[in-house]
Amino acid sequence: MADYKIIDWRLRPPFGSFKANKIFGDPTFSAAPTYPESARQFSMDLLIKEMDECGVEIGMVPFRKGQDQGDIGKLLDAYPGRFICMAHIDPYAEDPIKDIDDLIVQGRAKCAIIEPGQYFVKKPVPADDKILYPIYEKCEAENIILTITFGGLYCEALELYNPIFIDRVAKDFPNLKIVLTHGGWPYTVEICHVAYQRPNVYLSPDCYLTSFHPGYQSYVTAANNILQDKIIFATVYPGYSLEVCVNEYLNNGIKPDVLPKVFYHNAAKLLGLE
Repeated sequence: MADYKIIDWRLRPPFGSFKANKIFGDPTFSAAPTYPESARQFSMDLLIKEMDECGVEIGMVPFRKGQDQGDIGKLLDAYPGRFICMAHIDPYAEDPIKDIDDLIVQGRAKCAIIEPGQYFVKKPVPADDKILYPIYEKCEAENIILTITFGGLYCEALELYNPIFIDRVAKDFPNLKIVLTHGGWPYTVEICHVAYQRPNVYLSPDCYLTSFHPGYQSYVTAANNILQDKIIFATVYPGYSLEVCVNEYLNNGIKPDVLPKVFYHNAAKLLGLE
């Protein structure tokens, strides 16, 4: 099956503190036939096997609030070259800027991730809330890629996913590289406009660029045309198996000459791997 080499921008491995992550065992996902066996067994051996079979060379691992970020080093040591970690930065922490220094600048995470609109943070806010601006300033100054969970489930209120908030942040921090996990879904057309207008905004629609979700056709149209250098593949594993998402991307209308960009090159260029 591994016809393409792939970077998966959202892969939460069955490792360490990820066992307490809501996505493992959530009946919304685990009861579905698309749930991977490696997640059911919480098996890293099975995950690596699935990655090899599907051509996933690198998994981008997003840590979440409450997880043990000490697992970053443990995961990287246990599986060298297979994962790149994103440190979760909590704007309500005692010193989020020091956390960026400790975990990324001097630490082993390569990217940062924030989840400002999710219901499990202390106070969900829109992405342009001023409490987040010191994080944006620090990541821009240190040339740290920032992933923002923006779209999909677990939002406190739908309006927090209004793409206008990302547009404002991208305008205020034009040198900050922003990757939107869940690709702003369900505001698919509007977020494509933001990514088209703002050079520093990339979309990772992950499972929302599959035929399971309404509106995926807008991402396909954008990938084939105006955003073929701005769409980044992800699976949201274990929400969906690697095989299911790869097959969906192979068969949902993305042009064959664009697929290598979406699967690998767009992320690799952003990460400085090529």
